[in-house]
Amino acid sequence: MKHTSPPYSIASCWMHLSYIIFLFCVPAYGAERIDGFRDLKFGMSQEEVKKFESCSTAHECLYDLSGKIRYLHLSYDKKTSASDSQPSEPPQLVKITIDMGQYSDMCHQQLQKMMADSYRLTHDFTDEIMKAFIDKELQELKAGYEDGQIVLVVTRRQFGNMTLKVVYQNSRLAEEFVRQVQTPLSATP
Repeated sequence: MKHTSPPYSIASCWMHLSYIIFLFCVPAYGAERIDGFRDLKFGMSQEEVKKFESCSTAHECLYDLSGKIRYLHLSYDKKTSASDSQPSEPPQLVKITIDMGQYSDMCHQQLQKMMADSYRLTHDFTDEIMKAFIDKELQELKAGYEDGQIVLVVTRRQFGNMTLKVVYQNSRLAEEFVRQVQTPLSATP
């Protein structure tokens, strides 16, 4: 009988995740505000982003992280002037979502540990939220780092499988995240 290794052994998963974390979790405790991911910086226009070789459109980029191609989804928002609600500038990059692939307990725990080694965990989910997720009342679990500037997200898909994502977001979205996680579970729709 031929023995085959699983696609991801514990060692390969650990090595893969540690390299990924090293690549994009480099400011440590007390570091400056998060300004984006690699060459993608918050405030960039769609035209600036489209110039990068790694981005096929203003909303989609592919990055090689530890020998695996990872999909990045980019979100934009229009700045408005204080005097009126009309956009005063073209849309600017506000959020970068990195798809880390299918969820596994082992990889999630290792990713949590490595992120905690590089960033301050500032918003973890409660037992009540974990129970709601297990009972399928919630579709996402979110842990916030550096006051919500980076969020580790576990999402349950429609057919039951789950994915892992790491979200980098500008300070306005980070503040919004903090407000949402401080809202009691019973108050959410």
